[in-house]
Amino acid sequence: MSSWADASDDPPLEQAPAEYTGGGGVRPRLQLKPRSATAGKSSGASGGGSSKSNPFGAAKPREEVLASKGIDASLVDKRVERKASVPRLTADQDRQVEDLRKELTEIEEKLREANEMELPEEDFRVAAEEKREELNELVKGFHDLNLKERNARDAERR
Repeated sequence: MSSWADASDDPPLEQAPAEYTGGGGVRPRLQLKPRSATAGKSSGASGGGSSKSNPFGAAKPREEVLASKGIDASLVDKRVERKASVPRLTADQDRQVEDLRKELTEIEEKLREANEMELPEEDFRVAAEEKREELNELVKGFHDLNLKERNARDAERR
């Protein structure tokens, strides 16, 4: 057995096995034909006129695609940025949101207790839904307010 590092059993590099050489021991030199004039152009014609391959294929820039659909790319960018921005609340806003969440948690605990004791729970359910809506409206209002303030600051910087 020979390992890849033990080259003593292998034939010299200039000699190829007999099955490749036809029994002569040395592989014949490869005889290449001259390049034809149409060989280089046939692959370039299907690639869009250039002989170089394009890693993007026939893809167009995003702005061109949106413009062909009649969509303003800057509006799309602003919408994506707005969705990606994390709403940050001020300390006062955060305190108000936490107070509402505590009230909601207390109502939900009372709802669970009423459910376990088989008491009427409709009042608690309605109160919990109202608190959820109030909390959602408060957070949405804070988010909109903070977004307007940030946009105003960004406009001043420009």
